[in-house]
Amino acid sequence: MGLVNDKFRLAFETEDALDDTGYLLTFGSSAGKVALASSGDVLVGINLVDTVSPFTGSAEANKMVAVLPLVDGMVVELQVADANQAISYGAPLCIDSAEAGKVDYRDGTNETGAVIAYALEAVDANSGGTVKAIIMKE
Repeated sequence: MGLVNDKFRLAFETEDALDDTGYLLTFGSSAGKVALASSGDVLVGINLVDTVSPFTGSAEANKMVAVLPLVDGMVVELQVADANQAISYGAPLCIDSAEAGKVDYRDGTNETGAVIAYALEAVDANSGGTVKAIIMKE
């Protein structure tokens, strides 16, 4: 069959409004669509572009986005939950249980989802933003 996409970018329509890059995405409700991933979802990848309208300044749903599939060993910037726990260098990360598409420190108590990456930098508690991470799925 061979390699179908040698650029490691896929085009999908997002069901959600994406105000930034680095959100974790899963399969949407119909073919060709993606949505913000929740804990336990199959991951399609992360968005490389936002859906902010240059006219209104607001993020819009049902727009085309470039999606980067997640490959073990890849270094990416991931969105961090707004009410995140403190994340230290090397900390395991999982999808946040309260904020779809964002990660938090997987401590086994507050956050128990599957590890998808490890932090390559520290992030203060309750700071949100992004974290540089290396993808290493369980």
